[in-house]
Amino acid sequence: MTTISAAAETRQVLVDCQALLADDHFVYISGDHGSGWVDKDAIFVDPQRIRRLTQLLAAAVKQFNAEILCGPATGGLIVAQWTAFELGLPAVFAEHTQPRSAQQLRGDFTFHRGYDRLVAGKRVLVVDDVVNTGLSVRQTAAAVRQAGGEVIAIAALVDRGNVDAESLGVPDYVYLLEYDIPDWSAADCPLCKAGVPINTRYAHGQDFLDAQQQRAADA
Repeated sequence: MTTISAAAETRQVLVDCQALLADDHFVYISGDHGSGWVDKDAIFVDPQRIRRLTQLLAAAVKQFNAEILCGPATGGLIVAQWTAFELGLPAVFAEHTQPRSAQQLRGDFTFHRGYDRLVAGKRVLVVDDVVNTGLSVRQTAAAVRQAGGEVIAIAALVDRGNVDAESLGVPDYVYLLEYDIPDWSAADCPLCKAGVPINTRYAHGQDFLDAQQQRAADA
């Protein structure tokens, strides 16, 4: 969904900062499990690194003529603000609500701080760092629409290969790099069945284990 040179440069940046993790057991925000993860924190600690990636992303999304950018906190917030800076546009972010059930690791994304008024009636580009199952950007897009904004496209630094514009419910979807990693529901996870420990340093493994313990305590 972007030029070969931009994809190659993005991959090299991620390799250089050791952000591409594989052959482990991770839990994504959707609750699905997988064997790989992109360590966004390795990118965000270096302003020059994130600036270069968002310069590439800004070039890819300029065609959409957005009026404002919106990202899901926290990673999408950072990418949206840096990309907006490159485009000379304002940026806002959506935040989690409280989980609706014990099965939900995090609550849905919504607007606080009066940001709903800033996206109302505007052409909004939803931006994230890494799109795994698409849950975060779909919820952010839903929050934009509920506030009266028009979601013109979704953009990301990295796509995990699980979604497209149609499944995300938007006219266009662009990203710098596709990093294809298989994933499974918790019930069907072969890593769980094989007894591979869940990584609690990265992704949402600790949240998943905490939720499991809470359900067991409530049973």
